[in-house]
Amino acid sequence: MSETTEPVADASASQAPIVGAATDVGRMRTANEDGYLALEPVYVVVDGMGGHSSGRLAARTALERISALAGSVISDAAQVIEAIEEAGEEVDALPSSGSHRPGATIAGIALLHLDGIPAWLVFNLGDARVYLLRDGELHQVTTDHSKVQELIESGELSRAEARDDFRKNIVTRALGGGLAGPFTPSARLLPATGGERFLVCSDGLSDELDDDELALILGAGLTPQRTAEALVAAALENGGHDNATAMVVDLVERPSMVGVVTAPERSGGGALDGPG
Repeated sequence: MSETTEPVADASASQAPIVGAATDVGRMRTANEDGYLALEPVYVVVDGMGGHSSGRLAARTALERISALAGSVISDAAQVIEAIEEAGEEVDALPSSGSHRPGATIAGIALLHLDGIPAWLVFNLGDARVYLLRDGELHQVTTDHSKVQELIESGELSRAEARDDFRKNIVTRALGGGLAGPFTPSARLLPATGGERFLVCSDGLSDELDDDELALILGAGLTPQRTAEALVAAALENGGHDNATAMVVDLVERPSMVGVVTAPERSGGGALDGPG
């Protein structure tokens, strides 16, 4: 996708997100069940489950429901959470075409305006993740809903051991997938101060790159689009065992004249990319 300064939802806001995204089927899969939404004020990555056709349909269904938030001014986190819950219900209602129910993991961020103050809502269901790079330090903002995460928290596995554990792909919460609702994501608010860089990604990316590798690429000074492409390329170089999707979002000062074209970014636009 092209790198864009997204549509203005609130003309009084002094900052604007710039986003870049890349996705790849990987070296071991024949279909890409990942998808992403990049339309202000929501930035989401989904990872379909249930087999080729079911996973692709689940990802597309979730993205289409959440895309209804695009172009709106969100003043309450409940608006985003409700949209995700409804996406889960729609995915859960999809017919099964095989032995596994259609499902999807999801992670993302939404730029809210709470009483006129900008804030980020960070959310996830499953093992898709959100990272934050601020002042040169990388933080994993979300916590996986997975079997290995439960084992880490109980002290039975170290984080290093978890990377290669045979249960690492067992998720405990997701949109549909035969898992019980309600499909309420884990969510937290963070201040939108400007200068922060977010990475939203599928587990096919985070499984291939450790924190040091992520921090190195995210902090290399590249634009969001170049950074997303570099992250996916590195995941492929490290094995590319699964579909890999990276979305990088920077919060920067909004141009003083909306609609003025500046290379390589342009004012307006966005992208919704899902399984075809």
